[in-house]
Amino acid sequence: MKRPWNLGLAGLILIGLAYGGWILLRPAPINLILITLDTTRADRIGCYGYQAAETPRLDALAKRGVLFERAYAPGPMTSPSHTSMLTGLWPPEHGVITNGLTGLGPGVDTAAELLQRRGFQTVAFPAASMLNAKFGLNQGFQEYHDDLSDSTPGADPLHRSRDGRFVVNDVIAWLQGHQERQSSAPFFCWMHLYDPHEPYLAHPDIFGDKFESRPYDGELAYVDQQIGRLFDALEKQGLAQQTVIVVVGDHGESLGEHGEQEHGFLLHDSTLHVPMIIADPRRKSAGTRVSTPVSLVDLFPTLLELGGLSSPGFCRDRSLQPALEGKSIPARFCYSQSEEPYLHAFWSPLQGVTKERWRYVRSTKPELYDLIADPAERDNLAEREPAVVRELDGELTAFEAKFQKQAGMTVTLSSQEQRALESLGYTGGSGSGSAASRPKSLPDIKDMLGYLNRYNDANHLIHQNDWEPAATILEPLVREVPTYLRALLNLGQCRLQQKRYDEAASWFQSAIEIDPNSELAYEMLGFAYLRLLKLDLAEQEFRRLLELQPESERGHLYLGEVYQRRDNFPQAMRHYAETLRINPQNRQAFEVYEALRQAGFHP
Repeated sequence: MKRPWNLGLAGLILIGLAYGGWILLRPAPINLILITLDTTRADRIGCYGYQAAETPRLDALAKRGVLFERAYAPGPMTSPSHTSMLTGLWPPEHGVITNGLTGLGPGVDTAAELLQRRGFQTVAFPAASMLNAKFGLNQGFQEYHDDLSDSTPGADPLHRSRDGRFVVNDVIAWLQGHQERQSSAPFFCWMHLYDPHEPYLAHPDIFGDKFESRPYDGELAYVDQQIGRLFDALEKQGLAQQTVIVVVGDHGESLGEHGEQEHGFLLHDSTLHVPMIIADPRRKSAGTRVSTPVSLVDLFPTLLELGGLSSPGFCRDRSLQPALEGKSIPARFCYSQSEEPYLHAFWSPLQGVTKERWRYVRSTKPELYDLIADPAERDNLAEREPAVVRELDGELTAFEAKFQKQAGMTVTLSSQEQRALESLGYTGGSGSGSAASRPKSLPDIKDMLGYLNRYNDANHLIHQNDWEPAATILEPLVREVPTYLRALLNLGQCRLQQKRYDEAASWFQSAIEIDPNSELAYEMLGFAYLRLLKLDLAEQEFRRLLELQPESERGHLYLGEVYQRRDNFPQAMRHYAETLRINPQNRQAFEVYEALRQAGFHP
C-alpha cells in the first residue's frame, strides 16, 4: 500500500506533465499586421469585382481569408477614420472630426495600448503628416516611425507623405530586427500606405503606359506590389503562419462621381465603401465573403480579440470575430459623418446611416438611396419616401443621443502648418462650433459643389504659384458666394503675392466680417498694411491676432517689424525674442535680433 505522500507526489507529477504538455502544445503567439490603404475604393480592387484591376496580391489574400463586401468608413477623411479604427469610437466620441485641427486625447485607450499591456510589441509606420505623432495616434506604440524627411518634395506641411516603397522597406527592416532579437513576444504592426491619394501617379517606370489614362488604378497596382513585398518578407522570415493580416481602406475617392472631384464632403459609396480583408492562418475560412454591412469601428474589438483580449463593454457586440469563424454576424448600424462642408465654408454638415437596403443622409436637403435597387445612388428618394426618411432620421437621432461626445485634443501646429491648414490645406480654419450655435438653414453641399470645384481648380493653380489665373477664378467666385471664407482668404493671398496690397487688404477685411475669429485673416490684413507702411493699422491687426492666438509666431515677428520701422528697437527686440521662443528656428527673427543686439540695443 502506497503512502499518502506518494499519491500527492503522483498528483503533482501528473499536474506538471499536463501543464508541461499544455505549454508544448500551445499555439505560438499570433502576430497582427494592420495595413491601412489611404483613399482606396473597394470597387477598384480585383477581388471586389473590378476586372481592370491589377491587384493580384490583395486578390490572393482574399482567397485565403475573409472578405467583407460592405465595409464602410465613419467619414471620408484620413484622421477621423484611422482614429475610429484604433479606438472603436465614432468621430463625435473621440473628437477627431477632420484632419489637422485636433488630435486624440490621452484619456482614450487605443488598440495599441491594450495590446501592449497584453505583451505585444507595438510599432507603427504612418505615411502622411496628418497621422503625425502629435495628433495622438502614437498612443500605445513603442515605436512610431513618422519621419517624413524622405517625403514628397514641395508638398505643403499638412500633405507631406512617403512613397509606399520606403514605408515597406522600413517595415521589412523592422521585422528582420525582430527576428534577429529572437523575441518571443508577438507584435502588432500598423502600416499605412498613402499612395492612392491625389495626385495620382501612373508609375510609368514600372507599368509603362498601361495606366496613363487611369493613374488612380496605377496607384492601386503599385500599392499591391508593395504589399506583395511585405508578404514575401513574411514568408522568407517564417512569420506568415504566425501572423494575421488585416487590410482595410480608410475612405474612398469620388473620382468625379456625384460632382465631387476627390473626397471629404459627400457621403456615398464612392467615399465610404472600402475594402476590408482579414486573413488569419489559424482559421479554416479561406475565401469566405461576408455580405453584412460592417464599419471600420468594428476593427478595434476585432483586433483585440485576435490578440487574445476581451472587447471593452461599449463595443463587445461589434467584433467581427464570429465572421472569421464562419458564423453569421448581425447587421451593423453604420454611422458616418462629414463636418468638412461646415469647416470649409459654413455649409451644412452631413450625418448618415447605411443599412442593408438604405442609405440616409441628413442635411439641409436630405438624401435617401435604395442601395439594392440603385447601387450607384443616382435617385434621391427622400421626397418620395417621407416615411422611410422619418424612420431613419429617428434611428439616427437616437443613435447620436448615445454618444458621449468629447472635443479632440488641441494640437500645436507650426506656423507653416497653420498657414497650410487655413489657406491651402486639407481642412477649414474655423472650429466647427456646437450644433446649437449653427444657423438652422445652411447651404447644402449638393448645391455648392460647383463652387467648391472652382475653388479647388484655383487652389491647384496657387500650389503652382500661378497667382493671376487663380485670382481670375476666385474673384468672380467670391462675388457669387460672398460668404465663401476660404475663397476670400486665397484671393487675398493671390493679391499679396502680386504686391497688390490695397486689394488684398479689402479681401481680408471681408473675410473678417464673415469670421471674426480667423487668425489668418488678421495676420494677412496686418501684413498688407505693413507693406503699405500703414503701421498703426498693421499694429492693430497683429494685436487682434495675438488676442486670438498669443503664441502666433508671425504675429510677434510682424509686430517686431512694425516697431523696427518706428525705430523703437527695444520693443522690436522683445517681439523678435518672443518669435524665437515660439520657434527657435525662425531665421528672420534671429538675424534681425542679432543685428540689433550687435548695434548696441537691448530689449
